[in-house]
Parts: sequence; structure tokens; C-alpha cells
Amino acid sequence: MPIRRPNEISAGGVLARPAGTSWEVCLVRAGRYWGLPKGHVEAGESAQQAAIREISEECGLLPGSLTIVAELPPSEYVYRRGGTLKFKLVHNFLITTTAGAALTPQQAEIDEAEWLTFDEAMARASFADTRTALDAARVELAGLSQ
Repeated sequence: MPIRRPNEISAGGVLARPAGTSWEVCLVRAGRYWGLPKGHVEAGESAQQAAIREISEECGLLPGSLTIVAELPPSEYVYRRGGTLKFKLVHNFLITTTAGAALTPQQAEIDEAEWLTFDEAMARASFADTRTALDAARVELAGLSQ
């Protein structure tokens, strides 16, 4: 099968905050699906810049409170919008914020944002690629000291 070039490119990822001796991660809900905060990469913007901007906007956190720690496996999928197939590539990053950071969901984009343990997030995630990114983030965070 020929490899298709994505006609949509987004960036986002696993947002994590220290919680006691472990980490909590953020999942967002749009409609009935729980996933990672993400959005379109704008012209002249790097994937890293877009990930920080989108997570900041969707979760209501100041960009300066967000730190990219690692690149995570990207997501690639196809969906249909208005009868047209869209080939989407999502650059995922592990991004940390401060302990106790509060989420304020961007109402125009998402319905809910919640801090969860890794196990809760794995159980709630709607798609396999979200669980893949969460697994990779858990491995990266295990190597970090808080």
C-alpha cells in the first residue's frame, strides 16, 4: 500500500504533573472521546511550539509553565470529514507542568480536562495511539527525578 502524505498535521501530547511520589497525566474529552490535548500546527510554527501553544490553550495553563521533556511516538490515522478522507499526523511530546497545576478547559475546543493516574488514563483513553503515547511517557517519567 502506498504511503500517503498527511494533509493535516497536529501537535500535542502527554501533559504530566508531579503528584506525591508519582505523576498524573491529563486527558481531554471532546464529544464522547478521551484523548490527549492537541491541535493544528500553524504556518511558521514548529511541532514543539504548536504542542506548547495547543496544550496551553486547551488546558488553560501558561505556556511558561510547560516544559517539553521528550518526543513520544507520533500518531497517524485517517478519518472522514465532509465526505473527504483526511490523513492526519500528530507529533506527540511529553510535557511537564508544576505540581498542583489546575486545568481550565477551553470550552470552544474541549468538553472536559482531567488529571488521572497512568492506570486511570490507560483505562479511559479512547484510542490505541493514546495508550501508546501514555506508555512511552510513563517510561520517560520513570527516568526523571521530580
